[in-house]
Amino acid sequence: MPKIIQLDETLSNLIAAGEVVENMASVVKELLENSLDAQSQNIQVHLTDYGLKSIEIIDDGEGIDYEELPMAFKRHATSKIRTHHDLHHIASLGFRGEALPSIASVSKLLIESTAGSRNRKLLYRQGNLVEDTEGSHPQGTRIVVEDLFYNTPARLKHLKSEQKELSYIVDYVNKIALAHPSVRITLTHNKKTLLQTTGDGDSRKILLQIYDLEVVKNLLPFKAKNQFFSIQGYLCKPVYTRSTRQHITLLTNHRIVRNQRLLHAVVEGYKTYLPSQKYPIVMMHITVDPLLIDVNIHPQKLEVKFTEESSLLNLVRSTVTQTLENAELIPTVKRKEEASVVQETLTFDRAEERTHVVQETPEKPVEQPTRKLPELNYIGQLAGTYLLFQNQEGFYMVDQHAAAERIRYERYLKAMSERTKAEQTLLIPFELHLSNAEKVAYLEDQEKLETFGLKTMIDESSNVKITGIPSWFHPGYEEIYAEHMIREMLNEKDFTSKEIIDQIAKDLACKHSIKANKHINNAEVNELLKDLDRTVNPYTCPHGRPTIIHFSLTEVETMFKRINP
Repeated sequence: MPKIIQLDETLSNLIAAGEVVENMASVVKELLENSLDAQSQNIQVHLTDYGLKSIEIIDDGEGIDYEELPMAFKRHATSKIRTHHDLHHIASLGFRGEALPSIASVSKLLIESTAGSRNRKLLYRQGNLVEDTEGSHPQGTRIVVEDLFYNTPARLKHLKSEQKELSYIVDYVNKIALAHPSVRITLTHNKKTLLQTTGDGDSRKILLQIYDLEVVKNLLPFKAKNQFFSIQGYLCKPVYTRSTRQHITLLTNHRIVRNQRLLHAVVEGYKTYLPSQKYPIVMMHITVDPLLIDVNIHPQKLEVKFTEESSLLNLVRSTVTQTLENAELIPTVKRKEEASVVQETLTFDRAEERTHVVQETPEKPVEQPTRKLPELNYIGQLAGTYLLFQNQEGFYMVDQHAAAERIRYERYLKAMSERTKAEQTLLIPFELHLSNAEKVAYLEDQEKLETFGLKTMIDESSNVKITGIPSWFHPGYEEIYAEHMIREMLNEKDFTSKEIIDQIAKDLACKHSIKANKHINNAEVNELLKDLDRTVNPYTCPHGRPTIIHFSLTEVETMFKRINP
């Protein structure tokens, strides 16, 4: 018996199913993408028992010709590509030709499709055709997948909980609906509607079904482009965050994509607007020539690679940052609304939508408005920590420590980024003792310290003597600042990188800023508020915590029962 054989088609399909069909969400993804490629305008997805019992997809697309329907269940049979050129100019969502035979090999699958006047219905079990008859479905295609994985029990054991598996489906359908807002998509589970889009092209209406009203009200539209890419979408003000990156929806040419560097660029764009371990809500659509994107690196076509990727990452980072910098981000404190109040609807008026447009050279700083914070009248201090203000819009609280941190952080970041060598010579140098290993690292990178205006030398006892300091060091904190910078240099391989400089600026700002429970006088309050208003981002401290919050006058009067909610 020969050692090398060619696998039969049934076994090949089962192996392919292991790559393509991980769970119920994989089935929904593959079939829904086929419906979209068929130019469907109305697509229904009906689930029974989380999709384990049945997944039904109904569309009104082009359908499959009567004679060609069986061919769709052959491996690598596809209508999407024909030549090598097509593979590098992929515009369709599907193209591998493995989905239908793979799904059919691990389920009981019924398909009926009409292209023109004739309808054909096929029934498959374990990938084998068992019935071929005339069907009754109108124009388009209907597919029913039942008892998924019934012949591969090991796969069933590796599924997550039923609710978790359902959440994967809902998340995917939400995102594909955002990618195709002009298509009406309906998702039901056990006859309960989970999503129903209008197909009118308005992404915000879809976002309103995914998130609550307050999130949608706090979305900031943006649009930008450069030589290779065009991006547009919505990002949410940092008052609403999530604990994972799952709510960053990235779409490329109407395809849901995953790219870790691109995700990181979005988060970087938020910089110090987010608290630690919190992530934004973002929907971003990227338009690019298909020649500049490779979608053929993952069996499920999720992971992608971009040519000219650095250009895209720069565009994304700068666009997110500039959109936030041009927005008013003071969070307004509100009571939890009662269920009856939540029925409020959001009126969409495209003529009034203010989209932040970034020019083709997004790296160029946008001219900042003369004032970001409202005019405020100081009325007192609470618990030695919070500064209290008022104006016609209501009542404001400023965290004096967070505000001072923001001011110092931006000053220090600017000074270190510009690498000014201005320094103050110390009459009495102070010393820092190093171990023998630290001495080796110090001697290697000593010159880097001087680029930040920190002058040092080392003696025979391995003590570092700090003889000169930058002019921006705060009086009284010279030794603390110098030691922190030297320790960072010893601990970090790339001491001069933007990320390390940013972290040092955060650390130093925190060490010196006005602490809680410290009384400051009116002159200091006015100076603090004036300096805060001059910052690029006066709304959060470097760690993403709010510097200022707002209680509207209406909300205050409601709490005192002066008006009805």
